[in-house]
Amino acid sequence: MSAVPLLLAVPDLSQEPELVARLTRPGAPVMVARRCVDAVDLIGAAAAGGARIAVISAGLPRLGRDTLARLAAAQVKAIGLVLDGDEPSARSLRALDVPVVTVPVDDLDLAVAALARAVDDPRPSTWEYSGAGSGAAPLAAAAEGMLIAVWGPTGAPGRTSVAVGLADEMSRLGMPALLVDADTHGGAVATHLGLLDDVSGIVLACRQADAGTLDAAGLASAARAVDSHLRVLTGIAHAGRWAELRPAALGRLWEACRMTPGVTVVDTGFGLECDEELLHDTRSPRRHAATLTAVTAADAIVAVGSGDPVGIERLIAGLGDLRRVAPDTPVHVVVTRVRRRVLGRDPEGQIREALRLHAGIMAVTCVPDDGAAYDACLREGRTLAETAPRSPARGVLREFARGLAPMGRDELAVSA
Repeated sequence: MSAVPLLLAVPDLSQEPELVARLTRPGAPVMVARRCVDAVDLIGAAAAGGARIAVISAGLPRLGRDTLARLAAAQVKAIGLVLDGDEPSARSLRALDVPVVTVPVDDLDLAVAALARAVDDPRPSTWEYSGAGSGAAPLAAAAEGMLIAVWGPTGAPGRTSVAVGLADEMSRLGMPALLVDADTHGGAVATHLGLLDDVSGIVLACRQADAGTLDAAGLASAARAVDSHLRVLTGIAHAGRWAELRPAALGRLWEACRMTPGVTVVDTGFGLECDEELLHDTRSPRRHAATLTAVTAADAIVAVGSGDPVGIERLIAGLGDLRRVAPDTPVHVVVTRVRRRVLGRDPEGQIREALRLHAGIMAVTCVPDDGAAYDACLREGRTLAETAPRSPARGVLREFARGLAPMGRDELAVSA
Protein backbone atom coordinates (compact mmCIF):
# COMPACT_ATOMS: atom_id res chain seq x y z
CA MET A 1 0.00 0.00 0.00
CA SER A 2 1.47 3.36 -1.04
CA ALA A 3 2.04 6.13 1.49
CA VAL A 4 -0.56 8.90 1.69
CA PRO A 5 0.91 12.27 0.63
CA LEU A 6 0.36 15.24 2.93
CA LEU A 7 1.35 18.89 3.21
CA LEU A 8 3.43 19.58 6.31
CA ALA A 9 3.14 23.10 7.70
CA VAL A 10 4.68 22.99 11.17
CA PRO A 11 7.70 25.32 10.86
CA ASP A 12 7.55 26.39 14.52
CA LEU A 13 8.03 22.87 15.90
CA SER A 14 11.60 22.22 16.96
CA GLN A 15 11.22 18.54 15.98
CA GLU A 16 10.09 19.38 12.44
CA PRO A 17 13.32 18.19 10.69
CA GLU A 18 13.25 14.89 12.58
CA LEU A 19 9.56 14.44 11.80
CA VAL A 20 10.22 15.02 8.10
CA ALA A 21 12.95 12.39 8.23
CA ARG A 22 10.53 9.86 9.74
CA LEU A 23 7.90 10.68 7.10
CA THR A 24 10.30 10.20 4.20
CA ARG A 25 11.62 6.78 5.25
CA PRO A 26 10.69 3.80 3.05
CA GLY A 27 7.56 2.11 4.33
CA ALA A 28 6.20 5.14 6.19
CA PRO A 29 2.35 5.14 6.11
CA VAL A 30 2.27 8.85 5.26
CA MET A 31 4.76 10.95 3.34
CA VAL A 32 5.53 14.65 2.97
CA ALA A 33 4.53 15.95 -0.44
CA ARG A 34 5.69 19.46 0.46
CA ARG A 35 6.97 21.40 3.45
CA CYS A 36 5.29 24.80 3.85
CA VAL A 37 6.72 27.77 5.73
CA ASP A 38 3.56 29.87 6.13
CA ALA A 39 -0.15 29.95 5.31
CA VAL A 40 0.40 31.55 1.90
CA ASP A 41 2.80 28.77 0.94
CA LEU A 42 0.32 26.20 2.21
CA ILE A 43 -2.58 27.64 0.19
CA GLY A 44 -0.46 27.58 -2.96
CA ALA A 45 0.54 23.97 -2.37
CA ALA A 46 -3.07 22.97 -1.75
CA ALA A 47 -4.20 24.66 -4.96
CA ALA A 48 -1.51 22.82 -6.91
CA GLY A 49 -3.06 19.47 -5.94
CA GLY A 50 -1.32 16.23 -5.12
CA ALA A 51 -2.34 16.08 -1.45
CA ARG A 52 -5.65 16.05 0.36
CA ILE A 53 -4.31 16.38 3.92
CA ALA A 54 -2.55 19.37 5.48
CA VAL A 55 -0.87 18.98 8.86
CA ILE A 56 -0.56 22.39 10.52
CA SER A 57 0.69 23.83 13.79
CA ALA A 58 -0.72 26.68 15.85
CA GLY A 59 2.36 28.80 15.18
CA LEU A 60 2.08 28.68 11.38
CA PRO A 61 2.56 32.29 10.21
CA ARG A 62 -0.61 33.95 8.81
CA LEU A 63 -2.83 31.06 9.87
CA GLY A 64 -6.47 32.05 10.21
CA ARG A 65 -10.01 31.06 9.31
CA ASP A 66 -9.56 32.40 5.80
CA THR A 67 -6.63 30.01 5.35
CA LEU A 68 -8.80 27.08 6.43
CA ALA A 69 -11.62 28.18 4.14
CA ARG A 70 -9.22 28.22 1.20
CA LEU A 71 -7.95 24.77 2.09
CA ALA A 72 -11.52 23.49 2.20
CA ALA A 73 -12.21 25.07 -1.19
CA ALA A 74 -9.21 23.12 -2.53
CA GLN A 75 -10.63 19.95 -0.91
CA VAL A 76 -7.74 19.70 1.52
CA LYS A 77 -8.47 18.59 5.09
CA ALA A 78 -6.58 20.36 7.87
CA ILE A 79 -5.29 18.43 10.89
CA GLY A 80 -3.59 20.17 13.79
CA LEU A 81 -0.37 18.79 15.24
CA VAL A 82 0.39 19.55 18.90
CA LEU A 83 3.11 18.24 21.17
CA ASP A 84 1.96 16.59 24.36
CA GLY A 85 1.54 19.16 27.13
CA ASP A 86 1.25 22.20 24.81
CA GLU A 87 -2.30 23.16 25.79
CA PRO A 88 -2.10 26.79 24.52
CA SER A 89 -1.40 25.54 20.99
CA ALA A 90 -4.18 22.96 21.25
CA ARG A 91 -6.63 25.65 22.37
CA SER A 92 -5.58 27.94 19.51
CA LEU A 93 -6.20 25.25 16.90
CA ARG A 94 -9.49 24.15 18.42
CA ALA A 95 -10.64 27.76 18.47
CA LEU A 96 -10.24 27.64 14.69
CA ASP A 97 -12.29 24.40 14.60
CA VAL A 98 -9.23 22.37 13.57
CA PRO A 99 -9.19 18.77 14.85
CA VAL A 100 -6.02 18.13 16.85
CA VAL A 101 -3.56 15.23 16.99
CA THR A 102 -1.52 15.26 20.19
CA VAL A 103 1.83 13.49 19.83
CA PRO A 104 4.66 12.66 22.26
CA VAL A 105 7.69 14.93 22.41
CA ASP A 106 10.30 12.18 22.60
CA ASP A 107 8.90 9.45 20.33
CA LEU A 108 8.34 10.61 16.76
CA ASP A 109 7.55 7.09 15.58
CA LEU A 110 4.41 7.27 17.69
CA ALA A 111 3.75 10.70 16.17
CA VAL A 112 3.88 9.19 12.68
CA ALA A 113 1.48 6.44 13.77
CA ALA A 114 -0.94 9.01 15.20
CA LEU A 115 -0.84 11.01 11.95
CA ALA A 116 -1.52 7.84 9.97
CA ARG A 117 -4.58 7.12 12.11
CA ALA A 118 -5.80 10.68 11.61
CA VAL A 119 -5.52 10.31 7.85
CA ASP A 120 -7.30 6.94 7.77
CA ASP A 121 -10.00 7.46 10.40
CA PRO A 122 -12.22 10.59 10.57
CA ARG A 123 -12.97 10.06 14.29
CA PRO A 124 -10.66 12.29 16.41
CA SER A 125 -11.05 10.02 19.43
CA THR A 126 -9.01 7.32 17.66
CA TRP A 127 -6.05 9.52 16.79
CA GLU A 128 -4.17 9.78 20.06
CA TYR A 129 -1.22 7.68 21.06
CA SER A 130 -1.58 5.73 24.29
CA GLY A 131 -1.63 8.07 27.28
CA ALA A 132 -2.42 11.29 25.42
CA GLY A 133 -5.39 13.41 26.20
CA SER A 134 -8.41 13.62 23.96
CA GLY A 135 -7.91 15.52 20.72
CA ALA A 136 -11.57 16.24 20.16
CA ALA A 137 -12.51 19.89 20.03
CA PRO A 138 -14.86 21.00 22.79
CA LEU A 139 -18.45 21.55 21.89
CA ALA A 140 -19.49 25.15 21.31
CA ALA A 141 -21.64 26.77 23.93
CA ALA A 142 -25.34 26.81 23.23
CA ALA A 143 -26.61 29.92 21.50
CA GLU A 144 -28.18 32.39 23.89
CA GLY A 145 -28.97 35.40 21.76
CA MET A 146 -31.00 36.26 18.68
CA LEU A 147 -29.53 37.52 15.41
CA ILE A 148 -31.69 39.84 13.28
CA ALA A 149 -30.54 40.98 9.83
CA VAL A 150 -32.03 44.22 8.50
CA TRP A 151 -31.92 44.12 4.70
CA GLY A 152 -33.37 46.24 1.93
CA PRO A 153 -32.93 46.73 -1.82
CA THR A 154 -30.85 49.45 -3.43
CA GLY A 155 -32.01 53.04 -3.19
CA ALA A 156 -31.69 53.96 0.51
CA PRO A 157 -35.04 52.55 1.67
CA GLY A 158 -34.26 53.26 5.34
CA ARG A 159 -32.33 50.17 6.44
CA THR A 160 -30.09 52.05 8.86
CA SER A 161 -32.95 54.05 10.39
CA VAL A 162 -34.90 50.85 11.00
CA ALA A 163 -31.85 48.97 12.33
CA VAL A 164 -30.94 51.78 14.73
CA GLY A 165 -34.54 52.15 15.88
CA LEU A 166 -35.00 48.42 16.33
CA ALA A 167 -31.82 47.98 18.39
CA ASP A 168 -32.60 51.05 20.48
CA GLU A 169 -36.17 50.00 21.24
CA MET A 170 -35.09 46.49 22.19
CA SER A 171 -32.45 47.90 24.53
CA ARG A 172 -35.19 50.04 26.14
CA LEU A 173 -37.09 46.84 26.84
CA GLY A 174 -34.20 45.86 29.11
CA MET A 175 -32.39 43.51 26.74
CA PRO A 176 -28.68 43.74 25.95
CA ALA A 177 -28.59 44.89 22.31
CA LEU A 178 -25.67 44.91 19.88
CA LEU A 179 -26.00 46.91 16.65
CA VAL A 180 -23.60 45.86 13.88
CA ASP A 181 -22.91 47.97 10.79
CA ALA A 182 -22.26 45.42 8.02
CA ASP A 183 -23.12 47.67 5.05
CA THR A 184 -19.98 47.58 2.92
CA HIS A 185 -21.29 50.12 0.42
CA GLY A 186 -22.28 53.02 2.65
CA GLY A 187 -22.45 52.13 6.33
CA ALA A 188 -23.67 55.05 8.41
CA VAL A 189 -24.56 53.70 11.85
CA ALA A 190 -21.76 55.64 13.54
CA THR A 191 -22.94 58.87 11.88
CA HIS A 192 -26.54 58.26 12.91
CA LEU A 193 -25.47 57.87 16.54
CA GLY A 194 -22.87 60.64 16.59
CA LEU A 195 -19.94 58.26 17.21
CA LEU A 196 -16.38 59.03 16.19
CA ASP A 197 -15.48 56.16 13.88
CA ASP A 198 -11.66 56.21 14.02
CA VAL A 199 -11.43 52.42 14.27
CA SER A 200 -13.82 49.98 12.61
CA GLY A 201 -15.38 47.68 15.18
CA ILE A 202 -16.42 45.06 12.65
CA VAL A 203 -12.90 44.91 11.20
CA LEU A 204 -11.42 44.44 14.68
CA ALA A 205 -13.91 41.67 15.44
CA CYS A 206 -13.26 39.94 12.11
CA ARG A 207 -9.51 40.00 12.70
CA GLN A 208 -10.03 38.28 16.02
CA ALA A 209 -12.41 35.81 14.40
CA ASP A 210 -9.91 34.99 11.67
CA ALA A 211 -7.23 34.36 14.29
CA GLY A 212 -9.57 32.15 16.32
CA THR A 213 -9.46 34.45 19.36
CA LEU A 214 -12.91 36.06 19.17
CA ASP A 215 -14.92 35.49 22.34
CA ALA A 216 -17.44 37.46 24.40
CA ALA A 217 -14.73 39.67 25.88
CA GLY A 218 -13.20 40.38 22.48
CA LEU A 219 -16.57 41.20 20.99
CA ALA A 220 -17.29 43.60 23.85
CA SER A 221 -13.92 45.32 23.46
CA ALA A 222 -14.49 45.86 19.72
CA ALA A 223 -17.92 47.43 20.29
CA ARG A 224 -18.71 50.97 21.40
CA ALA A 225 -21.10 51.50 24.33
CA VAL A 226 -23.98 53.90 23.64
CA ASP A 227 -25.66 53.23 26.98
CA SER A 228 -25.89 50.47 29.55
CA HIS A 229 -27.89 48.20 27.23
CA LEU A 230 -26.89 49.25 23.70
CA ARG A 231 -23.50 48.65 22.07
CA VAL A 232 -22.40 49.32 18.50
CA LEU A 233 -19.95 47.51 16.25
CA THR A 234 -19.11 50.29 13.81
CA GLY A 235 -18.63 49.61 10.11
CA ILE A 236 -15.90 50.31 7.59
CA ALA A 237 -15.07 53.98 7.11
CA HIS A 238 -14.45 53.62 3.36
CA ALA A 239 -16.25 51.30 0.96
CA GLY A 240 -12.88 50.23 -0.47
CA ARG A 241 -12.14 48.29 2.74
CA TRP A 242 -14.80 45.67 2.01
CA ALA A 243 -12.12 43.03 1.24
CA GLU A 244 -11.09 43.05 4.93
CA LEU A 245 -14.38 41.33 5.80
CA ARG A 246 -13.80 37.72 4.76
CA PRO A 247 -16.66 35.20 4.69
CA ALA A 248 -15.03 32.75 7.13
CA ALA A 249 -14.35 35.47 9.71
CA LEU A 250 -17.82 36.93 9.28
CA GLY A 251 -19.39 33.53 9.86
CA ARG A 252 -17.51 33.19 13.15
CA LEU A 253 -18.53 36.73 14.09
CA TRP A 254 -22.22 35.91 13.70
CA GLU A 255 -21.72 32.75 15.79
CA ALA A 256 -20.17 34.86 18.53
CA CYS A 257 -23.05 37.32 18.34
CA ARG A 258 -25.60 34.55 18.68
CA MET A 259 -23.80 33.18 21.73
CA THR A 260 -24.07 36.61 23.39
CA PRO A 261 -27.19 37.07 25.57
CA GLY A 262 -29.73 39.51 24.19
CA VAL A 263 -30.24 40.51 20.58
CA THR A 264 -27.90 41.47 17.75
CA VAL A 265 -29.27 43.68 14.98
CA VAL A 266 -27.20 43.75 11.79
CA ASP A 267 -27.55 46.62 9.33
CA THR A 268 -26.65 44.97 6.01
CA GLY A 269 -26.14 46.19 2.46
CA PHE A 270 -28.41 45.52 -0.50
CA GLY A 271 -26.40 42.97 -2.52
CA LEU A 272 -27.67 39.40 -2.75
CA GLU A 273 -25.84 37.24 -5.29
CA CYS A 274 -28.06 34.42 -6.47
CA ASP A 275 -25.35 32.23 -8.05
CA GLU A 276 -24.90 29.14 -5.87
CA GLU A 277 -21.20 28.96 -6.76
CA LEU A 278 -20.71 32.49 -5.48
CA LEU A 279 -22.59 31.71 -2.28
CA HIS A 280 -20.24 28.86 -1.37
CA ASP A 281 -16.96 30.07 -2.87
CA THR A 282 -14.64 31.01 -0.01
CA ARG A 283 -11.41 31.19 -1.99
CA SER A 284 -11.51 34.96 -2.45
CA PRO A 285 -13.22 38.01 -0.94
CA ARG A 286 -16.76 38.71 -2.08
CA ARG A 287 -18.20 42.19 -2.40
CA HIS A 288 -21.43 41.27 -0.63
CA ALA A 289 -20.06 38.68 1.81
CA ALA A 290 -21.12 40.70 4.87
CA THR A 291 -24.72 40.89 3.67
CA LEU A 292 -24.92 37.27 2.53
CA THR A 293 -23.40 35.75 5.65
CA ALA A 294 -25.56 37.87 7.95
CA VAL A 295 -28.76 37.05 6.09
CA THR A 296 -28.05 33.31 5.98
CA ALA A 297 -27.03 33.20 9.66
CA ALA A 298 -29.96 35.28 10.95
CA ASP A 299 -32.79 33.97 13.08
CA ALA A 300 -35.07 36.57 11.50
CA ILE A 301 -34.80 39.02 8.59
CA VAL A 302 -36.37 42.47 8.49
CA ALA A 303 -36.85 43.47 4.85
CA VAL A 304 -37.15 47.24 4.43
CA GLY A 305 -38.63 49.14 1.49
CA SER A 306 -39.57 52.77 0.96
CA GLY A 307 -43.22 53.81 0.62
CA ASP A 308 -43.24 54.95 -2.99
CA PRO A 309 -43.82 53.18 -6.34
CA VAL A 310 -40.10 52.76 -7.09
CA GLY A 311 -39.32 51.55 -3.58
CA ILE A 312 -42.17 49.01 -3.55
CA GLU A 313 -41.19 47.68 -6.97
CA ARG A 314 -37.59 47.20 -5.81
CA LEU A 315 -38.74 45.57 -2.58
CA ILE A 316 -40.95 43.06 -4.41
CA ALA A 317 -38.11 42.13 -6.78
CA GLY A 318 -35.63 41.86 -3.92
CA LEU A 319 -37.85 39.61 -1.82
CA GLY A 320 -37.53 36.93 -4.49
CA ASP A 321 -33.73 37.04 -4.21
CA LEU A 322 -33.99 37.03 -0.42
CA ARG A 323 -36.10 33.85 -0.46
CA ARG A 324 -33.53 32.11 -2.67
CA VAL A 325 -30.66 33.02 -0.35
CA ALA A 326 -32.45 32.30 2.96
CA PRO A 327 -35.50 30.17 2.11
CA ASP A 328 -36.26 29.00 5.65
CA THR A 329 -35.69 32.21 7.63
CA PRO A 330 -38.76 34.22 8.76
CA VAL A 331 -39.01 37.54 6.92
CA HIS A 332 -40.76 40.58 8.42
CA VAL A 333 -41.53 43.37 5.96
CA VAL A 334 -41.28 47.02 7.00
CA VAL A 335 -42.16 49.90 4.65
CA THR A 336 -40.83 53.32 5.61
CA ARG A 337 -41.77 56.91 4.72
CA VAL A 338 -45.40 56.04 4.06
CA ARG A 339 -47.22 59.25 2.98
CA ARG A 340 -50.34 60.27 1.12
CA ARG A 341 -48.69 62.88 -1.08
CA VAL A 342 -46.96 60.11 -3.04
CA LEU A 343 -49.57 57.33 -3.10
CA GLY A 344 -52.81 59.25 -2.58
CA ARG A 345 -55.66 57.95 -0.47
CA ASP A 346 -55.06 55.03 1.88
CA PRO A 347 -51.33 54.60 1.21
CA GLU A 348 -51.01 51.76 3.74
CA GLY A 349 -53.83 49.85 2.08
CA GLN A 350 -52.24 50.25 -1.33
CA ILE A 351 -48.87 49.05 -0.07
CA ARG A 352 -50.33 46.01 1.66
CA GLU A 353 -52.37 45.07 -1.39
CA ALA A 354 -49.38 45.38 -3.74
CA LEU A 355 -47.20 43.20 -1.51
CA ARG A 356 -49.98 40.65 -1.09
CA LEU A 357 -50.62 40.35 -4.81
CA HIS A 358 -47.06 40.44 -6.12
CA ALA A 359 -44.98 38.99 -3.28
CA GLY A 360 -47.40 36.90 -1.23
CA ILE A 361 -46.71 39.03 1.87
CA MET A 362 -49.67 39.07 4.24
CA ALA A 363 -48.25 41.11 7.14
CA VAL A 364 -46.62 44.50 6.59
CA THR A 365 -45.48 47.11 9.12
CA CYS A 366 -45.94 50.61 7.69
CA VAL A 367 -43.85 53.39 9.26
CA PRO A 368 -45.39 56.85 8.69
CA ASP A 369 -43.20 59.58 7.24
CA ASP A 370 -41.73 61.88 9.89
CA GLY A 371 -38.94 63.74 8.18
CA ALA A 372 -38.65 66.42 10.85
CA ALA A 373 -38.03 63.84 13.60
CA TYR A 374 -35.41 61.96 11.58
CA ASP A 375 -33.71 65.22 10.62
CA ALA A 376 -33.40 65.99 14.33
CA CYS A 377 -31.91 62.53 14.93
CA LEU A 378 -29.18 63.13 12.36
CA ARG A 379 -28.54 66.66 13.57
CA GLU A 380 -28.11 65.57 17.18
CA GLY A 381 -26.64 62.11 16.63
CA ARG A 382 -29.33 60.52 18.78
CA THR A 383 -32.06 57.93 18.37
CA LEU A 384 -35.69 58.57 17.53
CA ALA A 385 -36.76 57.66 21.07
CA GLU A 386 -34.45 60.36 22.44
CA THR A 387 -35.24 63.21 20.05
CA ALA A 388 -38.92 62.60 19.31
CA PRO A 389 -40.37 60.07 21.75
CA ARG A 390 -43.95 60.82 20.64
CA SER A 391 -43.23 60.55 16.93
CA PRO A 392 -45.75 58.28 15.16
CA ALA A 393 -42.80 56.60 13.41
CA ARG A 394 -41.26 55.81 16.77
CA GLY A 395 -44.53 54.37 18.05
CA VAL A 396 -44.75 51.93 15.13
CA LEU A 397 -41.12 50.83 15.48
CA ARG A 398 -41.53 50.36 19.24
CA GLU A 399 -44.47 48.00 18.77
CA PHE A 400 -42.67 46.19 15.98
CA ALA A 401 -39.65 45.69 18.25
CA ARG A 402 -41.86 44.35 21.04
CA GLY A 403 -43.35 41.77 18.69
CA LEU A 404 -39.95 40.70 17.38
CA ALA A 405 -38.10 40.66 20.70
CA PRO A 406 -36.79 37.26 21.90
CA MET A 407 -38.69 37.52 25.17
CA GLY A 408 -42.07 36.49 26.39
CA ARG A 409 -44.80 39.11 26.58
CA ASP A 410 -44.96 38.85 30.38
CA GLU A 411 -41.24 39.62 30.60
CA LEU A 412 -41.71 42.60 28.27
CA ALA A 413 -44.53 43.95 30.36
CA VAL A 414 -42.29 43.90 33.41
CA SER A 415 -39.25 45.44 31.70
CA ALA A 416 -41.08 48.11 29.69
